[in-house]
Amino acid sequence: MRKRVCALLFILMATVACAAQQADDSGIKTKIMALEQLLKLHAYQAKDAKVLDALLDDKFVAVDPVGKLQTKAELLEFVQMSDSLQYLTSQMIVRVHNNAAIVTGLFQLKGAVQGRSLQQSGRFVDTWLFKEGHWVAIASLSTPSK
Repeated sequence: MRKRVCALLFILMATVACAAQQADDSGIKTKIMALEQLLKLHAYQAKDAKVLDALLDDKFVAVDPVGKLQTKAELLEFVQMSDSLQYLTSQMIVRVHNNAAIVTGLFQLKGAVQGRSLQQSGRFVDTWLFKEGHWVAIASLSTPSK
């Protein structure tokens, strides 16, 4: 009988912990989606270096659709030298793994950089890390879709 009670208590605690984790994940997913929107829809378009600097980890790295590797400094420079940028996302899914979150989705990037037209679309994978009390983007991969 004692073993059954202990087993029942264990199952109950695991269920409560799982429900609490799912509630936490839901809040984290909402926060990450908002950060994605702030980063890509606002900061890129407004050339807001201050917001970009706060959202991107100092060791941030990006791989663009043609396979070029960009550091945080290079991405900030690209955004600043652009004439206009419009970054749209759709079909985003956030998966939370402890203190990391992976975002996948579709993107469309339109604009002009130094007078040259820019138009790209495809899939992206962004990795966020909860670091020193806040979420920062640590990596981004973009690839053309067919």
